[in-house]
Amino acid sequence: MPRDTLRLRFALFFAAFALGGTALLCAGLWVGYARSGGEIDGYVIAGLIGALGLFGLGTWIGLLFDENVAKPILALSSDLHARASAGVSGEIDSEPARYLGTLAPAAQAIHEALEDARESQARAIAEKTARMARDKALLEALVRDLAEGIVVISPEGKILLFNQRAVGILGEIGLDRPLDRFLRLEPILDATDRLSRSGTTHPESFLAATTDGARILTGAASPVESEGAQIGHVLIFRDATEDLRTHGSLDALLGEMMDRARRPAMALSAILDVFETGDTLPPEQVARFTGAMREELRGLSDEVNSVAARRERIAAHHWPVRPTSVKDIFESLAARHETLTVNGSEILVDCDGFAVVTLLDRVLASLADGERSNIALGAEVQKNEVQLRLSWTGPAFPQAALEALAEAPLSDDYGSYTARDALDAHRTDIWIAAGPRMILPLPLSSPGPALGLPLRPDFYDFSGTRLGGENPRLEDLSFVVFDTETTGLDPERDEVVQIAGVRVLRGRIVEGETFDRLVNPCRPIPVSSTEIHGIDDGMVAKAETFGPVGAAFAEFCEEAVLVAHNAPFDMAFLKRLEAAGGARFDHPVLCTARLSATLDGHRSDHTLDGLVEAYGITLEDAHRHTALGDARATAEVFLKMLSVLAARDVRALNDALRVQSGKWY
Repeated sequence: MPRDTLRLRFALFFAAFALGGTALLCAGLWVGYARSGGEIDGYVIAGLIGALGLFGLGTWIGLLFDENVAKPILALSSDLHARASAGVSGEIDSEPARYLGTLAPAAQAIHEALEDARESQARAIAEKTARMARDKALLEALVRDLAEGIVVISPEGKILLFNQRAVGILGEIGLDRPLDRFLRLEPILDATDRLSRSGTTHPESFLAATTDGARILTGAASPVESEGAQIGHVLIFRDATEDLRTHGSLDALLGEMMDRARRPAMALSAILDVFETGDTLPPEQVARFTGAMREELRGLSDEVNSVAARRERIAAHHWPVRPTSVKDIFESLAARHETLTVNGSEILVDCDGFAVVTLLDRVLASLADGERSNIALGAEVQKNEVQLRLSWTGPAFPQAALEALAEAPLSDDYGSYTARDALDAHRTDIWIAAGPRMILPLPLSSPGPALGLPLRPDFYDFSGTRLGGENPRLEDLSFVVFDTETTGLDPERDEVVQIAGVRVLRGRIVEGETFDRLVNPCRPIPVSSTEIHGIDDGMVAKAETFGPVGAAFAEFCEEAVLVAHNAPFDMAFLKRLEAAGGARFDHPVLCTARLSATLDGHRSDHTLDGLVEAYGITLEDAHRHTALGDARATAEVFLKMLSVLAARDVRALNDALRVQSGKWY
């Protein structure tokens, strides 16, 4: 679609008017000279004055017309385009079009009619999508609390769905990301190949390692079919690292037992061979052989008992634990003991919640039997553990009674396992301290997503990846909209102090997938810069330098198109990092400022603030002029621009690149 040339046409009209008037004036003077005669100089001077006057008058009227007619018409046209294609709301500003008569009110009436139509359509869509919303809620509930990790991948190996457990096992996975960044895919590809060859829908098992080799996963792959064709695979897996370690320990223990039992068994066999010869042995030799047999049997028995004890310890350490809220433990106990005072928190500990509640419930019941009051339960974080502290007023609790509780079976549901087994499995103990009080330490849950926490807002997208060819469609691309905060405005000499980005995928911002890092510039931050972005030297003192931060950002941007406002400025810092041997940034780049300059050339304000206002975007002031806040604002503007581009039939990446370069014909 060609660029709008309304202002140029008006300018040419007034230029033609001035030229035509000059030509007519000259023709009239020539006719007067031819008929009346006289000095020609007077006619020439009169013609020059008249021509200059016409050109001046035409220019002045043209400028007034451009300012009060052409620009307002283009502004109204742009506003109507934005409202029609990008869903911009709010009244049209009629002040610039005050000389256009009823045109501005007519545009406002069109906008109001469009808004009414949109509201009616929205109501209809809301009614028809209510079932879809319920289905989504069911899907969220289904995948949120499963103990196994779930990932659905496309035929290209891109992630289409994941649950929170998968995040806890694999790390910060995200939609449309390649799974091979987090998991070694060879065993999984072998399983999917078996599925393809067999043509069945029965799951195929696999054993795979994470890319860093830290975890071993066991799971199964199942095909996802549509209209008889495989369109992806469902992977269900769990962390088997501890299982394999336990099995390895048991195998090693079995081998050690066989080695240690071999010698006494051979000695006993030799002694029995002597007795079986039938020869009469002197009493002293019989006594010596009998003593040797007893010694070997005692040693063999000790070895068996030792191995059995070690086997029990290994089995006990393989106790199922999961991140559990201390508040949930305390609330469960408070429901059983009405007089108990609890001071819980949302701290997460790695434990078997049922076992801990059962043990503390038993202790609380024993405490209530004596002359004790003011029983309270609290928690205190100590380095890598959380100490559950049970305090009371009154007599101390006997240590022997506590040991008896620990040695008793924990629960009928746990068979013969005792509270001591559970404590050993948690690598902890419970003891009595001065106060009086009782302390039970539990390991603080490791950082990262945990079971039971809310899902990230965007955890599935089944539209799939349809990239390919030399000119992919904009709607199929993944974008990273980013912004930097720096020590100054010279990319050649200044340094980055913060970089942030958000992902845009198929027309929406992917919530939960953001990049936001402070950067140590290794130089003082000027006060004038701090006044703009609020970052001072103290905030970046312990931050990483731009090298490792840039490498992490490049990984975040994998296979995405980069978008920024005034992108050449931000890209200059990334390219400088690349030139120094750092991460590569050879992605396609779109600039919202340049796109705006081409799409709405009549607009005088192409700043980010101006575009936010023009597109009717509401942002919190507290988040502006931070890298993440400006990246989010730019992303909101870019989403509006995608709609405007589509309305003007700009649907492919190369077309958008031509628009921002000004070569849009």
